[in-house]
Amino acid sequence: MAYNITEVSNFDNKRNKVTLDYSEVTFLLYKGECRKLGISTDMQLPKELSDEAYRDIMDEILIPRAKKRILYYLKNGDKTRTQIKRKLKEGLYPDEVIEETFKFLDKYGFADDSGYADRYIEELRGNKSKREIEMKLSEKGIRGSEVKEKLSLLSAEDEYEACERTLKRKYPGGVTKEDRNKAFAYLARRGFSYDSIEHAFNSCD
Repeated sequence: MAYNITEVSNFDNKRNKVTLDYSEVTFLLYKGECRKLGISTDMQLPKELSDEAYRDIMDEILIPRAKKRILYYLKNGDKTRTQIKRKLKEGLYPDEVIEETFKFLDKYGFADDSGYADRYIEELRGNKSKREIEMKLSEKGIRGSEVKEKLSLLSAEDEYEACERTLKRKYPGGVTKEDRNKAFAYLARRGFSYDSIEHAFNSCD
């Protein structure tokens, strides 16, 4: 299958954006790579790109680069599959490259959302409410019945402890009668139940 190069434009000082078949596939190549492939911003378009050349770009340039980029990204800590995909999309990697990158990550046990959720919940237990933890995981792209099941394992004591700590961080000098309503609203916005809030107030009195 042959492709047609339909647009080549400067992306930054080092890279060009190459578009195939009117945005069906778009990717970035370094300008030196473009020169080797005979691709330039002033070339006459459309120009056919053979299947062999396309495969070389995918297999020899973009897929290895994507793997390397994500491994570097993961050096700073675990990431969810959504975060990884977003990072690759930001780099204008085609869907085919993203799919192959995930196959590589899965082979070595990276990008495990279930394990990420376990570690994240353990890190925040006793410091954040269940509802806030669930919301933060959802923002990272992890949601659904499995997350709810994991959160259901947190005890009432975990929730009490988290609420009390949150209250003390916000009001280290204690809660005055004048601040009580504000403090209650503050804790409620962070997902704590009435029971947990009352428990925290009683513990801090």
